[in-house]
Amino acid sequence: MESKLLLNVIVRQEDKGYSVICPELNVASQGETFEESIANIKEAVELYIESAEELGTLDEVLGQMGLTKEDLKKKSLIPRIVTANVPIEISVH
Repeated sequence: MESKLLLNVIVRQEDKGYSVICPELNVASQGETFEESIANIKEAVELYIESAEELGTLDEVLGQMGLTKEDLKKKSLIPRIVTANVPIEISVH
């Protein structure tokens, strides 16, 4: 069984498609549709993590997210940041 991270992504609609970034890892991707952009960022993050492991920098990458390899061995969903949409009233004069 593999561990699963719950990472935040920010998706922005562009003129021709969607751009998406994972701020915890500073990994970005894009897609023609919202769904494609989500699939592409998942793949980009997975490749980033695999590359970090191959290069011997996985501990550093995990540390940037406040995690260790021991955390990943827990084989559970690991949310590191919780986000919420907060309505804020703004008056423009």
